[in-house]
Amino acid sequence: MNRFLPLLLLSLILSACRAASLAPPDPLARYRPAFHAAAVPASVDTAAMPRYDITMRVDMAQRQVEGLARIHFRNLSGRPLNDVYVRLYPNLEQLVGGMRLTRAVTLPEQYAVGYAFILQNTAARITLTQPLPPDADLDLELGYEINAPARQGYVLFGESEGILSLPYSYPILAAQTRDPTNPWRLEIPPAHGDIAIADPAFYAVTVTLPSDVTLISTGVTISVTQPLSDTVDHLIVAGPAREWGLILSRDYQVSRVEVDGTRVNSYYLPADRVAGEAALRYAAGALRVYNRLFAPYPYTELDVVAAPTRYLGMEYPGLNYIGLDTYRGQQESQEWLVAHEVSHQWWYEMVGSDPFRWPWLDEGLAEHSSLLYIANLYGQAQVERIRFLRWIVPTEWAAGHDLDDKVGQEVTAFTAGNYETLVYAKSALFFDALYEAMGREAYLRVLQTLIERYRYRTPTPEDFLALVLEVGGFDPTPLYEQWILSGGE
Repeated sequence: MNRFLPLLLLSLILSACRAASLAPPDPLARYRPAFHAAAVPASVDTAAMPRYDITMRVDMAQRQVEGLARIHFRNLSGRPLNDVYVRLYPNLEQLVGGMRLTRAVTLPEQYAVGYAFILQNTAARITLTQPLPPDADLDLELGYEINAPARQGYVLFGESEGILSLPYSYPILAAQTRDPTNPWRLEIPPAHGDIAIADPAFYAVTVTLPSDVTLISTGVTISVTQPLSDTVDHLIVAGPAREWGLILSRDYQVSRVEVDGTRVNSYYLPADRVAGEAALRYAAGALRVYNRLFAPYPYTELDVVAAPTRYLGMEYPGLNYIGLDTYRGQQESQEWLVAHEVSHQWWYEMVGSDPFRWPWLDEGLAEHSSLLYIANLYGQAQVERIRFLRWIVPTEWAAGHDLDDKVGQEVTAFTAGNYETLVYAKSALFFDALYEAMGREAYLRVLQTLIERYRYRTPTPEDFLALVLEVGGFDPTPLYEQWILSGGE
């Protein structure tokens, strides 16, 4: 035996150990159970994303939340910041809830703060005692309390039918604009539009609940501990996610299936088991189709959950509310609703869309993506039927009843009477016209490039139009003027 071989092996082992000890720690290690490895390419600047560490205790009987949130963020404005803004969305009139801060401190403490409620109490302005330099990091530690209502009808926030829905249940850092003249997004969303405007972030959340409550949320539960006999602590990690949502019930049952390495969960009430299993099939089918057409789904879990939102749905990262009415008297609309909400994991979550300035961009893409799902499963006859009934009929009806208007406007330009028809149906006809004019392959190539180029960013309509011309080789201007910039003359 060569007497130098053991020494050589020992040297190699020591070198490997030394290299491992010198390797920097993985900054995303704690969040990795929540996302697939390919979901965050090197081109995504995760270091600039906010990070939330939240602990919250939920009192189911009183519908109250007591929480502590530490928000780590970077000043991306390009100028010193004297104020930081967080959104308190439960105070919105349409949510009928209540949220207040109980404390606010900074780490490091030299930025020790004061705060005031603004924007009809839907935000807090946190004033720093000295300016935060550009590209500097800061931790805010915020104590807060929430009261959720008990209601009937459409309930996005609060309790109904034994379900406690708690989206927006933490102070959300207002989105930064990277505009030194106006560094924060501080609009108040109207009742007919989507609510949150937030930057993608990473989350570690510990939720303390009664032990008999089922918790469904954005992200993945990585541990459940029982500090007391009647409560449990759920540790959840998530990200990159544009917001974090939570919904609870003592009555939920669940069915599961795995699709392309993602666990798909369908939660439903006991009386709705058949419809709950149908929702699972629809979600799994939509996931397969969109993975193939657009890009692989980024997260390791996908949830669809029966929610007290009547026949409507609502999307959150990895978490899709499906209205209870579609499990009961309106099952014929459930498949479309599931396909629509699941598609938002691409159009809103992976590729952002500003719900205040350009609400049509993600809603139109979600509508048209749902039609591509239908085409893959059921063929052209069903496509023509849905296009006519869901898009053409409502759009023509709006035009005949003085409800038509330009689609390319801020959400406040619409009313409850025409928002859904124009932002969903009319904008879908724009994407459908693009699809027909460009052809399937070119259209899908544009959407795939949109994800590659704008993953976890928010493109403008002009960005999208430029991509159609660059990647698809098609000038979309005439169709854009016809469907998005015309109407209501």
